[in-house]
Amino acid sequence: MSRDFYIFTGGTVYADTLSELSLSLCESDFVIAADSGYRTAKRLAVKPDMLLGDLDSLDRSSLSESELAEMEKILVSPIKDDTDTQLAVDTAISRGAENIYIIGGLGGRLDHTMSSVFLLEYIAEHGVECVMTDGKNRVRILYADGGRHTLVVERGYKYLSLISLTDKCEEVSISGVYYPLNCVELTRRYSYAVSNEIIADRAEISLRRGVMLIVESRD
Repeated sequence: MSRDFYIFTGGTVYADTLSELSLSLCESDFVIAADSGYRTAKRLAVKPDMLLGDLDSLDRSSLSESELAEMEKILVSPIKDDTDTQLAVDTAISRGAENIYIIGGLGGRLDHTMSSVFLLEYIAEHGVECVMTDGKNRVRILYADGGRHTLVVERGYKYLSLISLTDKCEEVSISGVYYPLNCVELTRRYSYAVSNEIIADRAEISLRRGVMLIVESRD
């Protein structure tokens, strides 16, 4: 049976419960706390199954022995090539994840935010669906390599933007929005499909070829 993996990572999360992020846990789901993401999980009343990372952003003395004993642990040296979020993603993929939800990872330092965004592309290349959210923004990847791929986005966030991560995205269409598009080309260097708004119950986005970032924003 497939499992959904939830990864709590660094960065501010603008929510007090998982339901505010439109997320919910099932008994079979697996929760990874990557370093300071443990604090966010705890604040959202989520009990991690695993604590992972170098713990350079988490005061280990704040964890009780019982808390540590109840979690699987992958602790690594802070002198390493991979970020804690990357390690968490690789762990989830190696354990057969089909869906990954990353809570955090946006805002704050620009280098961390960009690293998180490009990590979504890495996840998509491994055939795994992923959504990253901090409560104010929700981002995901639409990937196509010659066959038309479609993503349905429910109404809820105020703005919807499409950003090409490859040199170009071919035959991009979007319906159910204030500014619909029909088989257009988006390029990485010239973004014009930003700050759209969903005016129907849902928007339907399709892509023939390329890697496209889908960004939903509350303000």
